[in-house]
Amino acid sequence: MVAASHTPVNQVMMARPGELLHMHTAGPSRVRSVGGKWYALVIVDDFSHWSWVHFMESKDEAFEFVHDLVLRLRNESGHAMRALRSDNGSEFKNDRFKTFCHSQGLEHQFSSPYVPQQNGVVERKNRTLVEMARTMLDEHMTPRKFWAEAINTVCYVSNRIFLRAVLNKTSYELRFGQQPKVSHLRVFGCRCFVLK
Repeated sequence: MVAASHTPVNQVMMARPGELLHMHTAGPSRVRSVGGKWYALVIVDDFSHWSWVHFMESKDEAFEFVHDLVLRLRNESGHAMRALRSDNGSEFKNDRFKTFCHSQGLEHQFSSPYVPQQNGVVERKNRTLVEMARTMLDEHMTPRKFWAEAINTVCYVSNRIFLRAVLNKTSYELRFGQQPKVSHLRVFGCRCFVLK
């Protein structure tokens, strides 16, 4: 049986940043990171495609990060957040998330089982982050235990350089209203010195 393809969305569905957040947990990694983490939680804002990444030892740490992020975004923007979208993973589908979403007036949308295309925004971002991080590690033959640092770097850079195709602006511009400064960026793996 062949499933029908999902047609791409070529329009912006939300009116402002922070109305809808897409969430996905990646892992466990084959190698424990330098900080002792196995999982990565990736969150993407639907309007700007600004992304956050948080590294975890276990999946149950996801709630605390999402909780803090939702409250921080609500304070920053002053606008009401409408919904969270995730898969049916137990780190998202539990009583703590249900109670929190109910108390904040958030709709928690779940994708259908075995249909990752319904949460495609964050699935694509996750794949981009992992592939770019793997390329950066391979370029300088960096040990795999630095995967979290590489993904964190990719997330930081992608928020400032990738254009949101429909709006022709970077995620940084859509979130903060000004162009990002990129003069401080350096090649990943280049020699650096600690100033004491």
